[in-house]
Amino acid sequence: LMKHVKSIQRRPVVNPALYLSPPVVITNNFGDVSAAPHVKLMRITFQNMFPVIHVANVKLSDCRRVVLFNYIRKESDGNSESSEKEDEIVEVRHYAIKATPVGLNRKVRRIIQAKI
Repeated sequence: LMKHVKSIQRRPVVNPALYLSPPVVITNNFGDVSAAPHVKLMRITFQNMFPVIHVANVKLSDCRRVVLFNYIRKESDGNSESSEKEDEIVEVRHYAIKATPVGLNRKVRRIIQAKI
């Protein structure tokens, strides 16, 4: 599966050092205290799948990945017998973050990128 995923990517990122630190977890559209119980359970489960990142102690070099959990709820239009049902989808996206310097000479930027 990994070979197939890399073959369809435009710019595949292959760096084993990315997996040395936990990713930043983002849960989008999961609501707040007033959300449905099953939505709260999903949010808590996704957050607890990865270790906690302490914002005060984290280094920028440790933040190299982001996992996005996006909750999509599609309302039915009420025309058919499925009007009581709602389609609920959770999209999972995994991003690699690459820091690049901006506003520098091209030669200087290449030297700095080699050290980042």
